[in-house]
Amino acid sequence: MLTGGKQGNTRKRAIVWTAVAAAVLTLGITSAKAQDQNALYGAQGITPQAVVQGTLGSCYFHAAIAALAHSEPGTLRGMIGHSFLGAYKVHFASGPDEVVFNDDVQYGRMHHFDQSEGDWVLVLMRGYAQRTVRQSLAKQIEHSTLLPGYMKPIAAQWLNQSGLVVVAYDRAVRSVINPNGAIDKNSLKQALTAQLTALHIPAAQAAAFSGFLDEKEFFDALASDVRQNGEIFGAYQSIGQGGDPARVLAAIKGKSTQGMTRDREQLVSQLNRVHQGSVAMAAAAMDPSKAGLFAGSNWFVAPHAYTVLDYDPSNQMVTLRNPWGHHPDPNGNFSIPLNTFAAAYEYYAFAE
Repeated sequence: MLTGGKQGNTRKRAIVWTAVAAAVLTLGITSAKAQDQNALYGAQGITPQAVVQGTLGSCYFHAAIAALAHSEPGTLRGMIGHSFLGAYKVHFASGPDEVVFNDDVQYGRMHHFDQSEGDWVLVLMRGYAQRTVRQSLAKQIEHSTLLPGYMKPIAAQWLNQSGLVVVAYDRAVRSVINPNGAIDKNSLKQALTAQLTALHIPAAQAAAFSGFLDEKEFFDALASDVRQNGEIFGAYQSIGQGGDPARVLAAIKGKSTQGMTRDREQLVSQLNRVHQGSVAMAAAAMDPSKAGLFAGSNWFVAPHAYTVLDYDPSNQMVTLRNPWGHHPDPNGNFSIPLNTFAAAYEYYAFAE
């Protein structure tokens, strides 16, 4: 039997070792979180220079994300949270949060969807792709002629409550889309059934969500929505064929505004607001025939979208960034006169 003094010493040692163990555990958790944050945000964090487009024609998405990274990085950081089983959740201005699994982020990395520093751009990209699918499905459920009226609110509730259904659709679309952004109905249904099964979606829900594809109007509408955003699913389209930076900005900020550079007064007004830091702006060069006007330049590409970083009203110079992260080297940043900007870029989109 221990004496009172030995019991006291034992208790003290136990307290010390408990404190040490707690400190080690806390340090381990903190270290794991730090490693996770490093993987997610990289060394630069959320900055325009960290955003680098991959091999897809997703300039509209990357230019818009870089614009927001420039004007309000906190908004983008606030969109990304942690969900179950190590997944991310992505919050948009409206609608349910999207669930993004690390496997899908790494799929995008392996297939060169994105070359940004850290995974945060790819997380947002997959979230945006899933949101596109979700909105298309919700719209078609509402207008379906195949579903009985009593089933529509049930199907809509299933959709809103299950991010996994949207993950399954995103994965299925990615697996069957062709370079032009088109999808085949039979191939999509087969791939979707496999993905719903792999994600353990209840049989009734799986049958309903794969069965929707049998309705011609349903599939046609989904195929159209996918084609309009084909690049984020793995198609090799470019701006003018697929996505629009205005839609990306609106998804994140709730609304966006579009303008044409030929309206010089409105253009200068918005460029001044970029300079003040009150708007995020992306611009698009749409006409490849203009290449001859800028022969010998190291920055002009069309069709292509760019981030507008700044405007200097004193000398009327516009500073832009190519989301490739180069052309011009070393980082894709360049400045051109306002008149040159208006001649090269026909369209711009911005968000407050």
